[in-house]
Amino acid sequence: MVDLTDCKQEINRFGGSENKLSLIYDNRRYMVKFPDPIRQKDNFLSYMHNVFSEDIGCKIFKVLGFDTQNTFLATYRLQSGKQKIVVACEDFTQDGGTLIEFSKLALQNVENGSVRTQAEIENIMDTLRYSNGISDRNASIARFWDMFIVDGLIQNRDRNLDNWGFIQNDDGELNLAPIYDCGSSLSPLITEEIMRDRLLNEAVFKREEYNVYSCFRHHHKRILFSEIMKNPKKELKSSILKLVPIIKDNMTKINQIIEDTPKITDVHKDYLKKGLILRLENILLKSYKQQKNLSIGFARVR
Repeated sequence: MVDLTDCKQEINRFGGSENKLSLIYDNRRYMVKFPDPIRQKDNFLSYMHNVFSEDIGCKIFKVLGFDTQNTFLATYRLQSGKQKIVVACEDFTQDGGTLIEFSKLALQNVENGSVRTQAEIENIMDTLRYSNGISDRNASIARFWDMFIVDGLIQNRDRNLDNWGFIQNDDGELNLAPIYDCGSSLSPLITEEIMRDRLLNEAVFKREEYNVYSCFRHHHKRILFSEIMKNPKKELKSSILKLVPIIKDNMTKINQIIEDTPKITDVHKDYLKKGLILRLENILLKSYKQQKNLSIGFARVR
């Protein structure tokens, strides 16, 4: 892995929960994320596996054809002498444009006089349909649901309104930003011991890896990924029919991404691969087959 210790350091311009640095590597600016300190009082982990989740999650989006932030794992040595594994995330605005997180875009939706920053699906759809400056509203809505599906696949429970957005150019036009911030995906909070125990207990494994809650809400309730996929609305249905076959066809490449990830154990790799297959087979493919059959049935009626 690359050692970023001696890279030129800039004043950090990035937000978020993790400790991070702004570094120049190979003449490019990178946000370098460190293992996230645990904030839960009773959690015995020394840190989250967020740096691995960030890198693997972004690479999965990229192999599926999404415009995605470039990432790589590296090392960084602290002044204390302790070496940390970090994830370097390329700053995709350094060649121009300004990142506008969706939360900021939602604030300008003032038509009904209420604050629109809650992660309600209805609010999000209204903002995407009616906000000024969005270059392609239909593509933006389709991207949202495509991103929603892949987040379900990788078990990302924290695609909050700051973790996706648009790039504003000099003319004020808003184009979709690359996918970024996947650090809360792929079970970053559990130890290898827990992974090993779950792999030996099929019922527990399925319970923990199947039941994925999105941070988005519908009628003020968090969305359970497996449930919304059973009866999807029109835009989500279109994304299912388009994207699920692509995911299925790329599972060998996705597994190889995990296999090629340095510094994680075989148990960790097996756990991630098994979880992805479980959600593909038991949620995504079931939904795809159901929607495909419904589409064929509708066509015959017509």
